[in-house]
This record gives sequence, structure tokens and C-alpha cells, in this order.
Amino acid sequence: MDHKSNEAGFLYMDVMIAVTVLLVGVIAMLTAITSGIVMTTTSHQQLAAKQYVQSTIEAIFSARDLDELGFEVIGNVGDATIPGGVFLTGERNFYTTAGADGIVGTADDSEGPDHTVGTGDDTPPIDGFLRQITISNPAGLNTPGSPTTLRQIEVTVTYRIGNGQFRESMTTFAANYRTGVPGG
Repeated sequence: MDHKSNEAGFLYMDVMIAVTVLLVGVIAMLTAITSGIVMTTTSHQQLAAKQYVQSTIEAIFSARDLDELGFEVIGNVGDATIPGGVFLTGERNFYTTAGADGIVGTADDSEGPDHTVGTGDDTPPIDGFLRQITISNPAGLNTPGSPTTLRQIEVTVTYRIGNGQFRESMTTFAANYRTGVPGG
């Protein structure tokens, strides 16, 4: 007796099409995972930069509010329009520890005004972040002939992700609410 089987299997072409569809799905999934990881890193760095900007602004307001320092020191080191300023100019390394005055970002922190490290407690800077503090007397907002009562503060933090360079910036104003108080 001769028996012929009616069983049929997959053709080689059917298997190749199924494998191709599966590979396209796997590649799409890996691309999505990679994009998610990159976005997570980007979001983390961006959030950190925003927090560094805000903490710098808070440090400047702290300097204004401290009786030992006061409003008059809210300026950049070497700025002729605001003599006696204690905040460093230009892009600088970002340190989380303060120097002797207790304010982060001033000339007595770990990086001195001449970009040399060693003037503070030698705490290493935060890797990948640079900060720039620009303080000025806003034109037209201070009354001529009267004491300066307002300063414009711009803080910019620059950071890198891969080959890209990004910036987070904030501009605000600090008022001398202690006018008439000695040292304020």
C-alpha cells in the first residue's frame, strides 16, 4: 500500500518573510530604547543645569540679605560700575562648596579670579558644567543721583551632551530693600 501524505510545511520563502518582519520589529524596539536612554540623559542634564542656575540666583540673594555682605557686594569682580563686587566674571567651573564668605560663586571659592584652582578648599568642580554670572545696573531703572537700588542678574549654565553644547539661563533683578540702613 502506497500512502501519500497530505501534510504540507512552510516554504523557505515563508520563513524568510517571517524572519524579516521579526527583525524589523526588533530593530524598531532597539531604536526606541536607545532614544529613551538619550532623552533621559538629556533631561537629567537639563534639569541639573536649571537647578544650578536657580541655586546661583539664591546664593546671590543670600549675599544681599547677609548683614556681613549686603547689597553693595552684588556685582562682578573688577566691574568699575559696581565696585566691590564679589561674583566672578566669565565662564567658570561650577563648585558646590562655598569659600569663607559662605556664598557659592564668589572670588573665595575653589577657583580664584585668575582661573587658578587652589584659593578655596580644593573641592573638585562639577564635571561638564560651566557657570557665568553677569551683574549690571539696569539702564533707566535707577534714579540718577540717588543710591543704586536695583541690579540685573543673569546666570547662564553651559553643559555638554555628546558633541552638543547647551545653555540654561535666567535673568532676574535684585532690589536693595534696605535703603537707608548702614551697610545695606
